[in-house]
Amino acid sequence: MDKPMNLEEILQDLYDSEINAVISWLWDGGIDLGLGDELNGYVADGQVRTVAEAAGWLRDEACKHYPDSGFARKYCDFV
Repeated sequence: MDKPMNLEEILQDLYDSEINAVISWLWDGGIDLGLGDELNGYVADGQVRTVAEAAGWLRDEACKHYPDSGFARKYCDFV
């Protein structure tokens, strides 16, 4: 069985790798996600239903769009 995603660890590792991310939600509208920021634009955006899915989405998209980052070195073996 795979180890569950740890959202706190994913977020900290994104931050440590200087990868900008956005998470927002309305109680019944799903969880909106983005990699990037309003000033510089987004390289990926999406929507998921659960926090566990959010962690996986952030991990997978960061590995895809920032393959040379410290984040990718840590997580890309899992993708």
